[in-house]
Amino acid sequence: MHFRSAVRLWCFCGSVVVFSLLAHSQAGQLGAIHVDSQDSKEGVRMSLKPSTLPPPSPEAVKLLNELVAANGVDMQPTTPWHVELTYDEFDEDGDNVHSGTVEEFYVDAKKYKKIIKTDGFAQTEVADGTDLYRDGDQSWPPQSTLQALKEVLSPLYAANSRSDSVPDKLDWTVGKTALSCVVLRNGRVISENGLPKFCYEPGTTILRYTRGAGWNETVYNDLFQFEQRYVARDTEVTHAGKPFLRIHLLKVESVQQLGGSMFLPPAGSRPLSGVITVPSAVLMSEYLVNRPSLPELPRGVRGKVDVRLLVDKDGHVVRAEAIDGPKELWKPVEKYFMKLQFRSFLILDRAVEVESTTAINIQ
Repeated sequence: MHFRSAVRLWCFCGSVVVFSLLAHSQAGQLGAIHVDSQDSKEGVRMSLKPSTLPPPSPEAVKLLNELVAANGVDMQPTTPWHVELTYDEFDEDGDNVHSGTVEEFYVDAKKYKKIIKTDGFAQTEVADGTDLYRDGDQSWPPQSTLQALKEVLSPLYAANSRSDSVPDKLDWTVGKTALSCVVLRNGRVISENGLPKFCYEPGTTILRYTRGAGWNETVYNDLFQFEQRYVARDTEVTHAGKPFLRIHLLKVESVQQLGGSMFLPPAGSRPLSGVITVPSAVLMSEYLVNRPSLPELPRGVRGKVDVRLLVDKDGHVVRAEAIDGPKELWKPVEKYFMKLQFRSFLILDRAVEVESTTAINIQ
């Protein structure tokens, strides 16, 4: 989730299907899987509607190429950096439920220091080049905290092998501002709400850049150039059109040299080792690579089943244990989760075993 990752703009904007993972839902629901056992075929049919899109205009291709050039997406950072941000998290009623700060000193993927302070969580994480240490809270940081840092430091879409995305022009309104945008279209997006959008003000390189997946959208405002990239001072993440995160970038600066004392392990801390416990939202939204069909379910049984997972270093589920919910659903749900496949979970580029507790809703 840093500038170190080379990214390309061609992407697949997550489609909304029946077996969809809620990557950016409101707090408390992150990572849950929602299933409609009666009408799954209809849900998939709607999301896979064939595309009848016109070819991209030359102007759209030109604008997209300008964005790629302006953001130097294939460049690696040449000097360490220091970044500091604040964020506020909102619930579905618009109430500010959490606030926090994140500060990071970064050299490379194996050497960094991250300081997180929220209203309910405090942690200093240090990677010294070989091992990862934590001082303070030993659990995984809140998903909203991780997302805030990722939104700021990785504003471009992740690389994707899909080749059927095509650029097209779209007029888009943000608040009272009408913008001319380039969008990436493919046949799996239901509405323009979730299309990747790169929005320009006439005569400028870029004014606002938005990205979305289904009901979620991130808008980058007040962009400025940092190390040949564009970074936003203010970022807004909405869920179903309602505020979810508001992030303000306090500081981002290049640092010519960071002393070795910066990355000394915190006193009394031990390297992270053994089985790592990670939030369901992290595992399900960022590491899941397949979504198998549900096995046959008992008729008329509905409800949420909580499941404890153990995933090996290769991403295979080696244990799926139902721990709560209608017991008639436990066996088929466990069978379903045993078929999931994940990318290997890496700690400083080393694959580790992970455990997590997630949920599936049969409605």
